[in-house]
Amino acid sequence: MAKIKISQIDSLPPDYSDTSVSKEKSVARWLLSWIQNAIASGCASYGDFLPHKHQLAKYLGVSAGTLQNALRYLQNMGYLESRQSVGTMLKNPQMQDKFFEKPFSKKDRAVVLIKKYVLDNKIKIGAKLPSVKELSKLTSLGENTVRLALDSLVCENFLCVSNSFPNKAHWFYKTEFNQNDLQIHDNSLVDIIAKKMSDYIVNNYQIGEKILSNDKFAAIFNVSIRTVNEAAKKLNKQKIILSRRGQYGTIFINNPKNIKTHMQREEKSLFMSKSQKEVLEKNYLYSWEKALDALEKYIIKNCKIGDKIPSMRDLADILNVSTNTIKHAISVLCEEGYLIAQRGKYGGVFILEMPQENSGAFTWLALNPNVVKIKKD
Repeated sequence: MAKIKISQIDSLPPDYSDTSVSKEKSVARWLLSWIQNAIASGCASYGDFLPHKHQLAKYLGVSAGTLQNALRYLQNMGYLESRQSVGTMLKNPQMQDKFFEKPFSKKDRAVVLIKKYVLDNKIKIGAKLPSVKELSKLTSLGENTVRLALDSLVCENFLCVSNSFPNKAHWFYKTEFNQNDLQIHDNSLVDIIAKKMSDYIVNNYQIGEKILSNDKFAAIFNVSIRTVNEAAKKLNKQKIILSRRGQYGTIFINNPKNIKTHMQREEKSLFMSKSQKEVLEKNYLYSWEKALDALEKYIIKNCKIGDKIPSMRDLADILNVSTNTIKHAISVLCEEGYLIAQRGKYGGVFILEMPQENSGAFTWLALNPNVVKIKKD
């Protein structure tokens, strides 16, 4: 696979003087002719990528939107394959195999819904379909999505169009179709990437380990970071990963291969191996949470109720953390009523009540919040 450069295109841009043909169709015809000639002469191969859209639009003297519509027309014909954040690739229309796993898009959904409309309303061959605006309301999809679906159905020979201008076009039912194609799938690009991420994480990481960043996943699967972000949200909801802020990153917290059944104990994660627990606790907790646990243990071991604890600077040195981290931990204990802070000459932080050693339970409950249930009397 190679990227075709603008300098490799030796054909002059199309002539737009014929006003009976839209610019989109003129560009599409020019591109189709150039692709066929380039493949035949060996200047390009199936699998090569077209130049960047903005560069190609500038060369052809059209807007990026006009070029995009032309590219979509050729995609519907099977000459191109487009993938977000990768590019537009030359594709052999005779080959059924796809270079990329194609998700079920909004356009695909519109195609199915338009076919269902024709079937449910017993539209006869040769009859005119409703306008784009009406179909948009019927399908609850955008007008641009419906227009792309109609163009796709024209390429499938399911419909024919009376005018090349989209805002004046009328679509007519042309030929019958296979009713087995009327199935709407839910395999969106985000769902596909979420499945691939899940498989990758399970095969390469142990519970508690920090996984790759989203930008690296985007590079591995050739998609945008936005797509990976949405996929990661799904995996967070499924309790497969746990995303943490900043330097803490995202960790693997569950194994989807071992899905719990209703017969299994919910507290099964308590009995993970010692090494798994150590890795999980190391990566799961924020620095202030670790410091909070260490501070509670220090107070229990070295202090009693009514004592004044050491200064933040001294505690930072004792526990080998920053003063800001200690400050956060102390504020939590103050909010929980274990400590009280007083100002003035005789001020400081004093112990009101001895904290409990419950860090292990805290970590486990944080990972398994559904275990805690309130029963009604």
